[in-house]
Amino acid sequence: MRIIYVLMFLSLWSLGLFILFNRTRSNIWIGLTILLGGSASYAFSMHLSIIPFIGHAWMPVLLSEALYISTVIGMNVYYFILPFVFCMGGLWLNDNMSYRWKWIWSAALCPGMGVLLADHLIHGSWNIFELSRFRWWDGLYIAIGCFFYLLAYFSDRNGLGRRAHRRPLLFPLVMIWAFMSDFVGFNYLELGWWAFDLRSNGMWHANFIVILGTVAIVLLFTIRNGFLGIKLRIERQRIDHSIRTLTMGVSILNHSIKNEIQKIDYLAEKSRTLLSSGQPERAMQTIGQVHGLTAHLLHMVNRIKDKAEDVVLDESETDVRELVDSVAVSARSLMEEKSVSLLISYGAEGRLTCDAVHIRETLSNLIRNAIDAMKPEAGNGGYVELYTSTNRREFRIAVRDNGSGIPPEHLSRIFEPFFTTKKNALNYGLGLSYCSSVMSKHGGKLSVPESVPGQGTTIMLHFPKRKFKPASVQSLTLPREQRRLDPLNPS
Repeated sequence: MRIIYVLMFLSLWSLGLFILFNRTRSNIWIGLTILLGGSASYAFSMHLSIIPFIGHAWMPVLLSEALYISTVIGMNVYYFILPFVFCMGGLWLNDNMSYRWKWIWSAALCPGMGVLLADHLIHGSWNIFELSRFRWWDGLYIAIGCFFYLLAYFSDRNGLGRRAHRRPLLFPLVMIWAFMSDFVGFNYLELGWWAFDLRSNGMWHANFIVILGTVAIVLLFTIRNGFLGIKLRIERQRIDHSIRTLTMGVSILNHSIKNEIQKIDYLAEKSRTLLSSGQPERAMQTIGQVHGLTAHLLHMVNRIKDKAEDVVLDESETDVRELVDSVAVSARSLMEEKSVSLLISYGAEGRLTCDAVHIRETLSNLIRNAIDAMKPEAGNGGYVELYTSTNRREFRIAVRDNGSGIPPEHLSRIFEPFFTTKKNALNYGLGLSYCSSVMSKHGGKLSVPESVPGQGTTIMLHFPKRKFKPASVQSLTLPREQRRLDPLNPS
């Protein structure tokens, strides 16, 4: 058993340091949780395995004292700091919670653990732990942390995001076990001078199964989906990269051409009908829309040709109203064909630093998908709404419809290339994949904050706040201005 105790803290510390060295904002607290979780294993290993094995009589006094003090510090960290760090791990995993609320929660929860540690040091010896004095306060922090982990999972309505938040749910389960075995199961613990006095129900003897099992599961996830997996597959990725990017570039181009040709075909047929019925003025207006579509198509071809790799941005400041209005004009022909109304609402106006061509194409794709999702019986009651909004972190453009919605089982795959639920053979399943790639290049993301089968879907473009300059302070506080483009009266 001695070697197992050593493996427990070595594996936890190694895994925690590995995550911290490859940290992001969302996993830094998880790495600290794993690292500090190994502090108790370290103290137990020193007292029960390492020091008894090598002996301390021959060691210099200063070295022996330093090692002993490190074990006492480790137990204090485990009992008075780990619950707070675990709680922070769940809190900062919530991507849908604003930074303001995260800092408020952090500031509110931090003093409690400091008070518990101060009470322990003032009213007792720092190497003696009477668990009845603080176990339930620690339990409260652990319960709050579990709540935040569950909130991060259930509040993410994006299937891909929810799947990513499913793996961290392992940590609340492990922490609940640790609380039952090391907080509730312990009554009294004294770390003497390489003497060990523990009064417990013995549940802690099974900790090595839980700890080593957890490390194995995390490593498995990492190898399959994370840093190690990338390193193990790097040679194969080099071979596949050029073929994959070339295929994606050509497929995106084909997808864009297909959409524009369908629009041109519809407008050409409409122009012929108008000329036959003696309406040359309306026919000329329709032909003017064809020129706009061909100009857009030629621009896209010129931008994508000779680029077999990823989407390349050409960013500049663009007026948000002009950007959205140009998309609305381009989509008018589709609205007429399906008798769908387009609502435009400006909750935020200003100038957005972006690649206007790719953002127009992205919004056009989303509008087309929304119109395609309309129920045949919806008739003139079908609508698509574009609205803008902003908060302290980001600028957003949303596309909302009252169509058939996205089935829950498909939410996790809608951004995958070539995945589509449409029966039409001309639909290649590249639209949302392209849109997601464009938003990623802008430093933002594409999300599905809401999709209810039978009621509709909302897809949102998130831009970093630094890319948006509001027109004025007043424009952020005024009610949204709303305009309706009716397909029966598009003027």
